[in-house]
Amino acid sequence: MHSSVENYYSQNIENLTSFLKKIRKTIAWLYLARLLTFLLVIAFIVLFIKFNNNSIYLIFSLITFIVFLLLVKFDLIFSWKEKFNTHKMVVNENELKFLNHQYLDRPTGDEYTHLNPHLAADFDIFGKASLFQYLNRCSTVAGKTRLAEGLSHSHTDPTLILKKQQSIKELSGKQNLSQDFQAYGMFIFENGNEIEHLQAWLNETDEKIKLLKILNLVVPLMNLIWYILVALGIFSISSLGLSILLSLAIVGFNKKRIGKAHDQLGKTAKTFEKYTALIRLIENENFHSDYLRELQQKLTVNDCKASDSLSELFKLLNSFDIRYNLIVSFLLNAILIFDIQVFCRMEKWKTKHKNSIASWFNTLSETDMLISYASHAFNNQAEVSYPNISEAEFRFKAEEMGHPLLHSNVRINNTVELNGMPAVMIITGANMAGKSTFLRTMAINLILGMNGAPVCAKSFVFSPCDILSSIKIQDSLANNESYFYAELLRLKEIIEHVKSHPKTFVILDEILRGTNTRDKQLGSLGLLEKLISQHAVVILATHDVSIGELEKKYPGIVTNHCFEVELTNDQLIFDYKLKNGISQKLNASFLMEKMGIMS
Repeated sequence: MHSSVENYYSQNIENLTSFLKKIRKTIAWLYLARLLTFLLVIAFIVLFIKFNNNSIYLIFSLITFIVFLLLVKFDLIFSWKEKFNTHKMVVNENELKFLNHQYLDRPTGDEYTHLNPHLAADFDIFGKASLFQYLNRCSTVAGKTRLAEGLSHSHTDPTLILKKQQSIKELSGKQNLSQDFQAYGMFIFENGNEIEHLQAWLNETDEKIKLLKILNLVVPLMNLIWYILVALGIFSISSLGLSILLSLAIVGFNKKRIGKAHDQLGKTAKTFEKYTALIRLIENENFHSDYLRELQQKLTVNDCKASDSLSELFKLLNSFDIRYNLIVSFLLNAILIFDIQVFCRMEKWKTKHKNSIASWFNTLSETDMLISYASHAFNNQAEVSYPNISEAEFRFKAEEMGHPLLHSNVRINNTVELNGMPAVMIITGANMAGKSTFLRTMAINLILGMNGAPVCAKSFVFSPCDILSSIKIQDSLANNESYFYAELLRLKEIIEHVKSHPKTFVILDEILRGTNTRDKQLGSLGLLEKLISQHAVVILATHDVSIGELEKKYPGIVTNHCFEVELTNDQLIFDYKLKNGISQKLNASFLMEKMGIMS
């Protein structure tokens, strides 16, 4: 199946390459045709002058000029097609790289680590070779933020999870939509503040523009009558100065409020135009899943489509840019108080749409995020499955589960099951045997499952829950905290959270490393017993095999599993397969001897 997906992208690239050759050939011919018609226009004008203003040459000149303008228009159309299809080519080339896990040049998402620092650090959610970097195909800043938020915080509503599952399934089968969406998205160059600026403008108290609305109608009409009277000789030409001064005074008196609106939105006009193209794609698609249809319906209010409304705003913002042309701005404001007209139309637009904007951009960002998951689902359809949600108190059951960030050529899958509350799984094993990778595998797949995405497993059943962990603890010189103290603070946070949120999956890796062996053992046992008393679900990876004795004290609650290592022909062999029981083998001393550290 992986090869068929690869063939799909390769065939797309081949088709696009052929299509782009044709487009570029057409553009070359259009260039020559434009040059020829332009020269003909000049030639006919010269002939018109040379042959005593013979009107036939003037007519030919006008005809060739019209042809020239049409050729310019066709050139713009084909140039856009070339850019759009070049973008689609890049999309397909990128997906081929994703198939081979070559994605380390993609955005890392480091700016989102603050959303959940512990989770992000412990499970490589953001950063180089992270889950975000592997999944992200988002075209908008809002979509990336939505993706990052979903990866950072648990979604525990089963109904919403299932709805998202169905939408991702459907989108994974709509590769044309997915690729067009990303191709249009490549036209967008955001500074990240566009929606924020729009929202700030929408949240402002409505301007008291009743008088402006009246002036907007009266002043242009008055000026028109004035000019007619001047033309008829009833008013003198010098009286026009009064009309002009009055118009400019009205505009000048409102310059501050007009300028503020222009500053807030004027620089984002081009971006809104690009948003409109993405929203129109969503509007025009035929969706079947409930969640996508719900999102799509938010884009139409009172039979008015969001794309049409945003196009109207975009045109208004473009009209504002006329203010930068001093001569044109002077003439339009002197006659029509043009700035006031645009301002009033924008206030009217705000009143009409301010309550719909949030849902429009929510739909855009949510669809953007879902396309990322859908691309992942399409690429890995032979290796992933959509989880089932358990109604039990707590359940985590995965068959042949692997880490999605590992290539299938090197990935080792394992089967695991946790049931009920409390439940504690203790994993022992030698260094490098696979304990930490297994913890990350469980967490990453659970995070994917709670976002409605397919997981890297043959089958997967889970209960939605919070995820808390203590793996990569950092000391802090700024806060004068040692590693050990920082770890204790984290463990305290986990205990407090479990008290108020019992349905929490606690993942711990080699805790209390900052103290002596005996102290570490007593502390680990005490922590596990505390969490058991709070009916927590815990998985702990440790080198301390004595902790496995808890299974005898809490039968049916505590279970032991391990990753073993074999010594064959003086070489360590790791199979990375999860086994029942407590690990019986060590490898640290062997490795130290092999490296000459000890003898």
